[in-house]
Parts: sequence; C-alpha cells; structure tokens
Amino acid sequence: MCPSNPIVSIGTILALRGVREALRAKPRDRVIAISPIIGGAPVKGPADKLMEGLGIEVSAYGVAELYKDFLGWFVIDEQDRGLRKRIEEELGVRVAVTNTLMRTLEDKVRLARFVLGLLREAG
Repeated sequence: MCPSNPIVSIGTILALRGVREALRAKPRDRVIAISPIIGGAPVKGPADKLMEGLGIEVSAYGVAELYKDFLGWFVIDEQDRGLRKRIEEELGVRVAVTNTLMRTLEDKVRLARFVLGLLREAG
C-alpha cells in the first residue's frame, strides 16, 4: 500500500465491499504498507487534520493502527524509528525502517527495492 492519505485515499478503498476482507485473506507477510506520516506530519495534504478530527493519533503508529487487521509489514521513516517497538508490540505488525521520503526518481526506486526485498524475505 502506497504512502497515501489513510482517510480519504486508502480509507475509501478499504471501505469498498470486500477489499479489507481480501487483504485479511492474504498471508500477512505479503501485505506491506508505507507510512505517509513522517515525524508526526503528512508528507503532503490534510491527513493530519483528518486523523486528528477522527481522534486518530497523527503518527506512523496511528496509520498502522488503521491497518492492523491485515498488515504484515509497515515501513516507517527513519525519523520515526522510535515508534518501531510500540507498533510491533502493541499492534503485532512487523516494522521496517528506511528513508521513505521520495523527492527524486532514485528515492522512488530505492524505496521500491526496499519493499520488494521485504517480499523476497517473506518468500
């Protein structure tokens, strides 16, 4: 799952009949999401305001909590490294830490390779 607004972008997709159930049916280690929140703020857009308005913690943890019922891996930014243990212990989701900010094509390719490496690791 791409690093997109967890409420208006990903949330509306997950609200479609059967989508969340299909994700739950997948082997958990094959479902990976990348946090759109870095250091307590969205990379762009109103995700923070929407999450706050819904009473959701504006952090990578808050996003992981929204996806915890189907998520196997959650990729968070290096700035949020301190949330790793909390996400893993409280939500039962494995966390991988890397630079998730994609400013250049090289950044995008590096992040894609990182995620593909997690899938290879899962088998």
